[in-house]
Amino acid sequence: MEKLINLRHLDIRNTSRLKIPLHPGKLKSLHVLLGAKFLLGGCSGSRMEDLGELHNLYGSLSILELQNVVDRREAQKASMREKNHVEKLSLEWSESIADNSQTERDLLDELHPLTNIEELQITGNRGTKFPNWLADHLGMHRITEVTEEFYGSSSSKKPFNSLEKLEFAEMPEWKQWHVLGNGEFPKLHDLSINCSKLIGKLPENLCCLTGLTISECPELNLETPYQLSSVLFFYFEGSVLFASQVQGMKQIVELSITDRNYLTFIPISILPSTLKRIRISSCGKFKLETPVSGMISSGYCNMFLENLDLYRCDSINDISPELVPRARYLSAKSCQD
Repeated sequence: MEKLINLRHLDIRNTSRLKIPLHPGKLKSLHVLLGAKFLLGGCSGSRMEDLGELHNLYGSLSILELQNVVDRREAQKASMREKNHVEKLSLEWSESIADNSQTERDLLDELHPLTNIEELQITGNRGTKFPNWLADHLGMHRITEVTEEFYGSSSSKKPFNSLEKLEFAEMPEWKQWHVLGNGEFPKLHDLSINCSKLIGKLPENLCCLTGLTISECPELNLETPYQLSSVLFFYFEGSVLFASQVQGMKQIVELSITDRNYLTFIPISILPSTLKRIRISSCGKFKLETPVSGMISSGYCNMFLENLDLYRCDSINDISPELVPRARYLSAKSCQD
């Protein structure tokens, strides 16, 4: 095909067995190449400089046999930052050894796609760390779903079995998190989510979770009875709070709520006795009263609460000592009266 020097348009999408082992850089007239798959190395394989000479790649791009790339300088020749029209990128190592972990990380650093990428797949890489660009939030703005592919191979019984901290933020279009329900994240300690359009539910069996932060997720379904009995610190902001969730946190020590619109009261009588600190801020409708009688009853107090911190809760007129009889610290700032 390299003799077709006048070829302008080449579409090889949906051809799973067709690779490009020749030198497409010789196709000087090629304006559009769709669905390119580059097999690197070997006597008939492509080179990184061949890929670098193609500036009119469209749609999907697959780079295979990356274990044949020697070092970072060779990877630079691919000129990935000039591939403006690539929407789907697949990077594949067919074999790898741990001794090359730094080399593989260097290659990933150089194969940095542009931020308009829609789909990225990395297969067979055994580097011990991800490159910095994978953590760049600018590539996350278009994501609408986190699907089953997020968990890797379907044969894995407990995906992410060593992950301890997970944070989702600045993903304004994320709507759906597909959970497996088969014990994913068995060692997760801290989970933080700040995504305004997220709906659905969280993984259910987070048996080691000690810190949970939910921010600006008004559509997230937290009514399902999750296994959150190990949670010690629960931080909640701009979302709907279900009392049943807090009640199920049998070891919770600290509860922090910044609500603005939703919270009007907390049924303190049902809160776990382990709870020592409550901080409530920017809850203009919140009142320290029962929802029925408007009075604080003897059964509505928490005998174990030590700290109560209220900030910008302008509907509060009074704090009765009967509410928290053993509290060591009471604070009410920017509240009326």
